[in-house]
Amino acid sequence: MVRSSNQTTKAPLSENITIMSVVRGIIVSYVITIPVFILFALILTNTDFPEKFISTAVVITTIISVLIAGTTSTRGLKNKGWLNGSVVGFVYMLILYLLSSLIFKNFTIDKYVITMTVIGVLTGAIGGILGINIKKSGHKHLKSKSM
Repeated sequence: MVRSSNQTTKAPLSENITIMSVVRGIIVSYVITIPVFILFALILTNTDFPEKFISTAVVITTIISVLIAGTTSTRGLKNKGWLNGSVVGFVYMLILYLLSSLIFKNFTIDKYVITMTVIGVLTGAIGGILGINIKKSGHKHLKSKSM
C-alpha cells in the first residue's frame, strides 16, 4: 500500500514524551531546588531578610530549576523538546504542591498556585526548546570545524 505524500502519520504520545528524560529532568530540578531552599531557609532564620521577598525568591528558584531541568531533559532527543520540557515543568510543580499539601494543612489551590503552574510549564517548554536547539547548533558547529 502506497501512502500519498500529503498524508502525515502522528506518533503516539508515548513516543513524544520520554519517561527517562522527564525523570532525569525532575531529578536535576530538585537537585537545584532543595539546596537553594535550604540555604534560603537558613538565611531567613538567621538574618532579618524581609518577608516580602520570599515569594520572589521562590519564583526565581523555580524558574532557574525548571529551565535547567527542561534543557537537561531534552539531551539525546531529536524533537518535541517543548513537550518534554512542559511535562518536566508540570511534574515539578505537581510534586512541589503535593509536598506542600502534606506539610501545610491549610494548602489550597488558588490564583498563585495556578500562576506558578503555568510559569513552571512555560519555563519547562522554553528549557526543552533551548535544549534541543543548543544540542543541534553545537553539533553543526563541530561538523563544520572538522571539514
